[in-house]
Amino acid sequence: MSGNAPVEMSPKLVQFLLGGQPLVVATVDEECAPTTSLMTWAVARNPRTLTLAVDTRGRAMRNLRANGNVAIEVLGDDLCYGLRGIAVVEKETMASAPVPCALVALRVEDVRDHGAAGVRFVGPSYSFHEGKEHRRGVEDAVFAELKGPAPTI
Repeated sequence: MSGNAPVEMSPKLVQFLLGGQPLVVATVDEECAPTTSLMTWAVARNPRTLTLAVDTRGRAMRNLRANGNVAIEVLGDDLCYGLRGIAVVEKETMASAPVPCALVALRVEDVRDHGAAGVRFVGPSYSFHEGKEHRRGVEDAVFAELKGPAPTI
C-alpha cells in the first residue's frame, strides 16, 4: 500500500462485519495499560468505519473517552484481522440498545491480515438459549442503528 492511500477493510471483511460477530476490543486505561473487552454489537458502516455499541457503564467506555486509540481483533471462519484506529463517540445514547450504550465510530487507520497460509481458522460464534430467540430482534435494531441512515444521494 502506498503511504498516501487510505486504509480500508476488504469487501470480505466489511461483509463479515455486518453485525453479530464477536470481536476483541482493546482500549488503553489511564495508566496506559491495555484492557480488552468482548463486543458483539459492531457493524462495518463502510470500508473505513467500524461502529460499536459500547456500554456506557463499563471500563471500555471510560477508556475510550480518555484515549480514543483502539485495537480490534476480528476472528471468523478463515478470517483473522487486526484493526487499529481512532474512536469517537458519535451518539451518547443509542435508542435501540436495551442497556445504556453509546454509538462509537472507529476510523480505521490500520488493517492487518493475521491469517497464515495452510492454516484454517474457525472463528468464535454465539447463539441464544431456547426461549431467548427474541433477543435477535433487539440485536437487529442495534445493528440497524449502528449502520446509520441510508445515504440520501
